[in-house]
Amino acid sequence: MTFRISRTALRIGGAFAAVLALFGISLLVTLRTLDEIARAEAEVARLDHAKHAGHLAAARVREQYIHQAHTLITWSVSHLNHYPAVVRDTENWTGHLRHVARTPEEKELAEEVAALARQNDREFQTKVVPAVRRDDRSQIRDFHEHLESQVNQVVRLNEALNARFEKNSRAAHARASALRSQARTGVITCFGLAIAIAAGVALLIMRSILRPVSALRQGALRIAQGDLSKRIDLPGHDEFAELAATFNRMTEDLERNQRALLRAQKLASIGQIAAGVAHEINNPLGVILGHVKLLQRSMGPMEELKIIEEETRQCQRIVEGLLDLSRTPRLENGPVDLGELARDAVERLEESGKLQGREVAVPDRATRVLARGDEAKLRQVVLNVLLNAAEAVPEGGAIRLEASRMEGEAILAVIDTGPGIAAEIIPRLFDPFVTTKPKGTGLGLAISQKIVEAHGGRIDIRSGPDEGTRVAVCLPASEEHST
Repeated sequence: MTFRISRTALRIGGAFAAVLALFGISLLVTLRTLDEIARAEAEVARLDHAKHAGHLAAARVREQYIHQAHTLITWSVSHLNHYPAVVRDTENWTGHLRHVARTPEEKELAEEVAALARQNDREFQTKVVPAVRRDDRSQIRDFHEHLESQVNQVVRLNEALNARFEKNSRAAHARASALRSQARTGVITCFGLAIAIAAGVALLIMRSILRPVSALRQGALRIAQGDLSKRIDLPGHDEFAELAATFNRMTEDLERNQRALLRAQKLASIGQIAAGVAHEINNPLGVILGHVKLLQRSMGPMEELKIIEEETRQCQRIVEGLLDLSRTPRLENGPVDLGELARDAVERLEESGKLQGREVAVPDRATRVLARGDEAKLRQVVLNVLLNAAEAVPEGGAIRLEASRMEGEAILAVIDTGPGIAAEIIPRLFDPFVTTKPKGTGLGLAISQKIVEAHGGRIDIRSGPDEGTRVAVCLPASEEHST
């Protein structure tokens, strides 16, 4: 058993997948943006910390210089016991400043600060302290100016480094703000699109499910109310369209079965009446015909007696037709060549003069279309349909008989170029006593349909004013070979 995915399910699933995909993309974009915002904020925090480290490093260098200046002012090394700790503290903070510097420019400036701090300490240790210990005051002014210039240079470098940190911090702040704005815009856009797609999905569900279901429900209600003329028109090729087509076929079958049931009930009623009165009618008709014969022998042929005889025989035919409608046909089934049957019917009517010289085209003898049925009964049907066509076609008109096989059916079609039949009359043609002929009884087609239906077939009529008429007798095809 093969599993077929519903088209409706595919459409709805695809729409929901699009919504989910949009939400997924929105989530990924948001997460990525949040990650970039976090990195930008981390950069801001690093730069703030770097500025703080720069201030502390410069402060430690100044503190280092204060101890150096105190030595020069007092010209004594007595307080230098605390100086090594200050130098170590300065080295720690300048080293930390180099660590937090990331860009090449930041690293270069931080390295210069650390180098100047080391140079300042080295020159103090190698030049100033020995001079103080020797009590050589000749260079005291130069020492002071040189050490002070180094500290001032450190301060300028730190200011430049802080300016760099501040610039980068503002850029990181701006980037974080821009990313937040982008994330906000992206999320709003994605959610707006998701809402639009969700609305589209809702509309799709309404059009793909609610509308067809509503149409099917209305059709079912109309049938429940007895209206079998309702048809459901759903475009497309999905399950609902298939269901609507099945619903329409079911309705047509119900309508056809209802008509057949009503017709059967009508025929049964007619049959009961006919069976009850046929004997009573036939006896007087037989007496009338007997007296007509006696009068004709005694008085000779008279037009009035001939009319009485014809009308009496017409009454007998009507009674016989009613009896035929009341009886269930007994069939002797066998293979029947519809082409041969058509040729035989035309020949019989030509011999009897009932075709009145009208041209009739028959199927080629090389073509054999075999039906399964009772040949005598089917001949009666073909004779009746062909006679109707002959009576409908005016002088100069044409009649054509075609035999064909299609989808397990053997079809014999009688096509004429007559005036056609009004559309409102066609559904009633198989009712007893309905006829378009001035002298018809209206029983021929009713009897023919009963015979054809007994074979499991049907009679299809297509006609219109000034378009001619096509009457197709459709029968189960014989399993024997057809050509």
